[in-house]
Amino acid sequence: MAGSVTPSATAAAEAEAAKAATEAAAAAAAAATAAKAERWAAREAVAARERDAATARERDALVRVERECAAAPPPSDDEADQDTDGPSLDSDPQDPNHAPLLHEAAAIANLHAQAVAVQNVRALTPTVLDVNAGNFSRWRD
Repeated sequence: MAGSVTPSATAAAEAEAAKAATEAAAAAAAAATAAKAERWAAREAVAARERDAATARERDALVRVERECAAAPPPSDDEADQDTDGPSLDSDPQDPNHAPLLHEAAAIANLHAQAVAVQNVRALTPTVLDVNAGNFSRWRD
């Protein structure tokens, strides 16, 4: 039978086609994985730039605070100028109220520096609330 294809040749052609399809699927999966990795790397780069910018803003804010403290006039020794409402940060370090006041002032300064550092809340929040979602009313309240 001249011109007819033998069953073994047909099976070999089908196996070759299946192998080619498998290789094409693997290549497509690898390309998709590579694209996903590139998107992830791009998001990480943006996040790193935002973190660096926030750190720079925080550093600048602390420098401004230090300059303002250095430029402030020294406290006067005149008793008439002193507050009588309670202990001040300039009180005697041996005073038991001195340490809590310094701690509170440092905590407030740190909170302000952190607040200045946040420029994009969406970048810090991984959850996006959809108005059309069924659980939005629970999140809203």
